[in-house]
Amino acid sequence: MPGLIRNEWMKIYRRKGTKVMAALLIAVVIAVGLLSKYALPAPDEPFDGETAEEHLQFIEQEQSGNDLPPAVEAELAEQKQLYNYYVEENIDPIPEEHVWSFLLDNPQLVTFMTMFTVIVGAGTVAGEHASGTIKLLLIRPVKRGKILLSKWIATILFALMMLFVLLTATVVSGWVLYGFSVESYRVVELVNGTIRDMPLWQYTAAVYGLAFTELVIFTTFAFMIGTVFRNQSLAIGLSLVLLFTGGQIVHLLNDYEWIKYLLFAHTNTLQQFQGEPLLDGVTPLLSTLVLLSYFFIFAAAAWMVFTRRDVAD
Repeated sequence: MPGLIRNEWMKIYRRKGTKVMAALLIAVVIAVGLLSKYALPAPDEPFDGETAEEHLQFIEQEQSGNDLPPAVEAELAEQKQLYNYYVEENIDPIPEEHVWSFLLDNPQLVTFMTMFTVIVGAGTVAGEHASGTIKLLLIRPVKRGKILLSKWIATILFALMMLFVLLTATVVSGWVLYGFSVESYRVVELVNGTIRDMPLWQYTAAVYGLAFTELVIFTTFAFMIGTVFRNQSLAIGLSLVLLFTGGQIVHLLNDYEWIKYLLFAHTNTLQQFQGEPLLDGVTPLLSTLVLLSYFFIFAAAAWMVFTRRDVAD
């Protein structure tokens, strides 16, 4: 099995397209960094304990005003709770113009990276059929299931490599743009009325890991479509369309009870982590069960077709 995975990995790694994808990802990270540094309006100065107290005084003055809209009152109450926590715990927030702020702003680029892994996943099996090399692959004394699994694992390894490129490019670009820093921070957020306080490394692992979950689901979907229909273009097109329109589909059909069992209501796990699920009543447990169910359906469909279909078909 390790030999099969290594062979499939080398097929991916030796393609010129792999280097082009990595270079494009690095270029996008640099472009985002330059835009945030020079094109966007300068953020307010980060506060320390003293200015946090001043913010609290300002919030209290605003709250003492009359006829505040309910939405404004709720927002002020949340800000007061958050600033109180900063002062009481003597925690310094991460400055806006800082390498770690840049790192925490970039999990959404995993969606951009998903386009590349979808292309690779869609062509892993379909490309073998298109080039005619599938027959040479299947005459080897290895079970078809192992061949298919090795192709999927190699695709996920490619995704992990791209994630490493993304993280490295983000940190290095952040150091160049905002200065070198290894200072440890804590990430404090107000989620559904509750303070969440996490070490920076733990929060970073959580947000990028959750973003990577969506990548794995759509890459596996593209892998399945390419395996079942042996058509790379269909697999890429369908996967990317659903990747970018899934959220809109959920919003259009959110009046129906069954929509909570649709895949796209759960793929954006990062949004749920931030306390903003696409649908009310969707819990982390439900999302986990739905995502696992779809994952195994995709895997089972690819396995059944690949192991049973005649190559000549």
